[in-house]
Amino acid sequence: MRVSDISSAYQLPTSGGGKQPSGLAAGDRPDNQWLQYHSDRLPQTQQDWESCVFVEKTHWGYYSWPRKLMSYAPPEEQPKQNLTREEMNEREQIIYDHFSDPVFINQLIEFLSLEDRKGKDKFSPRRFCLFKGLFRNFGDAFLPVLRPHMERLVADSHESKQRCVAEIISGLIRGCKHWTYVKVENLWEVLCPLLRTALSNITIETYADWGTCIATACESRDPRKLHWLFEMLMESPVNGEGGSFVDACRLYVLQGGLAQQEWRVPELLHRLLQYLEPKLTQVYKNVRERIGSVLTYIFMIDVNLPFTQPTTSPRISDFTERVVARLKPLTEGDEEIQNHVMEDNEVGEQPDERTQAIKLLKTVLKWLIASAGRSFSTAVPEQLQLLPLLFKIAPVENDDSYDELKRDAKTCLSLMSQGLLYAEQIPLVLRVLQGIAGSSSWHARYTVLTYLQIMVFYNLFTFMTDQGAVDGVRALVVSLLEDEQLEVREMAATTLSGFLQCNFLSMDASMQAHFEALCKTSLPKKRKRALGSVTWCGATPACWA
Repeated sequence: MRVSDISSAYQLPTSGGGKQPSGLAAGDRPDNQWLQYHSDRLPQTQQDWESCVFVEKTHWGYYSWPRKLMSYAPPEEQPKQNLTREEMNEREQIIYDHFSDPVFINQLIEFLSLEDRKGKDKFSPRRFCLFKGLFRNFGDAFLPVLRPHMERLVADSHESKQRCVAEIISGLIRGCKHWTYVKVENLWEVLCPLLRTALSNITIETYADWGTCIATACESRDPRKLHWLFEMLMESPVNGEGGSFVDACRLYVLQGGLAQQEWRVPELLHRLLQYLEPKLTQVYKNVRERIGSVLTYIFMIDVNLPFTQPTTSPRISDFTERVVARLKPLTEGDEEIQNHVMEDNEVGEQPDERTQAIKLLKTVLKWLIASAGRSFSTAVPEQLQLLPLLFKIAPVENDDSYDELKRDAKTCLSLMSQGLLYAEQIPLVLRVLQGIAGSSSWHARYTVLTYLQIMVFYNLFTFMTDQGAVDGVRALVVSLLEDEQLEVREMAATTLSGFLQCNFLSMDASMQAHFEALCKTSLPKKRKRALGSVTWCGATPACWA
């Protein structure tokens, strides 16, 4: 039995500036604003619910509209729901009789909540589909007999019990897609307390199942239909109740739901960012890592791609500007930045600005690392604002004994150097690297070369189409060949050798004349710049080895 699947053509709204664009224009536009989540326009009455046009598919309207947009017909045109037993066919009666029987349900729940393979059991899509089908085809007929079991299971912290109720709740949320407003409202009055209890009892074995539960429930669903769920998940996810682990888990579950909605919940993303910004200086590592991951999804839709409109969701440029202002205690002066923030700060002790800035930087690094593999485009101008600070922190040697801050800074630089660059962005990056190459820290000058190697090789063809960019790279490498620090000169020689070997640079007459002139230069002993030519002599044969 399939219910509420009668569709009708829907005429897109054209009033209020909602005219469709003539060409391709992806992103937030006046003609797709009505699809987005607005807390002041949510369907909170039966009349609003029945008059609201829900569009379940997330991709519809972002790039363009279907030639004929189909939506579900009004309730009065749908097949009758909530059939009595007498109105059901024989097969439906068999299912109805079994799932209305408390004894059968008790046995079923006991079976589904058994532990099968300890440590290997996962959220079951098949069981989810079972409950989704039951609640889709039979409405809320089985909810009264299942509710006591759900209340018992969410209060039990055992892994198998939590997984069972997660599968039921996920199927229930997806199965109520075509219920009436009254039934849906009553359902959320039951589900919200259950979910709060479940999240307070979440464990390291079950947090992934609850994340899957919420993500599955929100996939391809109109966020306006699920506003009860989103508002409940947005209730102070980082409140300290249950410790840092529970805070991180609540953020994980919230992230799973919002990530499925992508561009359709800008208001929720703004609210979440505003809530999280004062908490970026978290002292606990697991919460910092989760906040960094959540920030990735908050800014996911802020992309720099052709034919894409500026997003109404939070923008990386605005966030970075605020972060850089708060990091000033670290960017000003040449004092070495040490990871002196302990995980168990003394209660009542007010940290100074520098300590707060270090904790903030740790969270920002987690965000940059998480963004490297998930973002649709590279936020180059924003990353450049943080680049000098990262070069200041990142160590030269690879040593596992380094603290979290230094390790993350090194990892972050490695990932950022692998990012895609457009031709117009290359001069910006080279200018910043040239500035850092003039730093008083030889560690920073050394790291510029390792960064340059990776950046050029990952964007080799883009660089080679711009002779000005190639000349800029050559000038930077040659200048560092004359560095007063031996380690920097050796790395510059290695870099030059690699560029010559792949034919990115060539040993032309001008470069050869430059080094020959250096060989003939006589300088005071304290400034051995002529060593640049010696280092070059060692680099040149290496490229042919």
